[in-house]
Amino acid sequence: MNRTAFMILMISIVAIAFIAMWLAWRARARRDAGVLGAAAALTGEVLARFDRLQYISTTPVGDPMGRVAAPGLRYRGPAEVVVHRDGVTIQVAGESPVQVPATQIDGTGTAGRRAGKAVESEGLALLRWHSGSDPRELESSFRFTEKDDQRRFSDTIHELVGAGTTGTPDELGNTQEGLR
Repeated sequence: MNRTAFMILMISIVAIAFIAMWLAWRARARRDAGVLGAAAALTGEVLARFDRLQYISTTPVGDPMGRVAAPGLRYRGPAEVVVHRDGVTIQVAGESPVQVPATQIDGTGTAGRRAGKAVESEGLALLRWHSGSDPRELESSFRFTEKDDQRRFSDTIHELVGAGTTGTPDELGNTQEGLR
C-alpha cells in the first residue's frame, strides 16, 4: 500500500468514527428529550443559592457512566443552583434553566466519579430525582469549590424533602442507600 492510499484509509476511519459519535449523541439527545417534561417556573421562597459550582453530568441511578442528554443538562460547565421551597433550579452556563419540582426530588448523596469527572471519594454532590415522564431515577452531580457549600447543599435538600435519603456510591458505582 502506498503512502497516499494509507492516508486516505486513515482519514476515512477517523471520519467514520466522528460521524458515528455524532449520530450516537443525537440519538441519545432524542431519547432523553422528554425527561424533564414541562415544569412551571419555581416561585417558592429561596432556601439557598449556590453560585460557585461546576455541573458535571446527570446519570441514571446505578449507572454512573451513562450520561443523560436532557435539554439544559447535556453539557458540563459552570452552574448556578437555586433551592426553592417548591423545587430546585439548575442553570448551566449557556443552557436553558432546568426546574425540578420538590415532588420529584428524592434526596442527595455523594460520589467520587461520574460521567465526565473523577475526584476523591465523596468529592461530588448528587441531587437524586425522578422525572414524571421518564421511569428512570436520575442523579445530577456537582463539584463545589468549598466543602461547606457542599454540606449546606445537602442540608438544604434534606430540609426540602423532609426525611430524605442519602447515598454514597462504592468503588463499583453501586449506590448504597441509608437514611440521613
